[in-house]
Amino acid sequence: MDFSSYIFLGVGVAISVLGFFLKKEARKASELDERVRTIEMLWTKNEARDGERWREANKLLEDRRQDIRKIYDKLSQTKTK
Repeated sequence: MDFSSYIFLGVGVAISVLGFFLKKEARKASELDERVRTIEMLWTKNEARDGERWREANKLLEDRRQDIRKIYDKLSQTKTK
């Protein structure tokens, strides 16, 4: 065998090793993409739940404010009588 055979063999091995590592990195990237997609969906769901909870909390606070106003009005009416 002459040097050209060794060169072709070396280039073939280098391309094979490079392909192996590129395939490994592509798999890692696709796994990361899937994880990010999953986290984004969970984040969106949690954001919707949090929004609903805040709306309910604000509604309850406003109801409580109105109740306190009514109690205060009744107390002030009884004091004036």
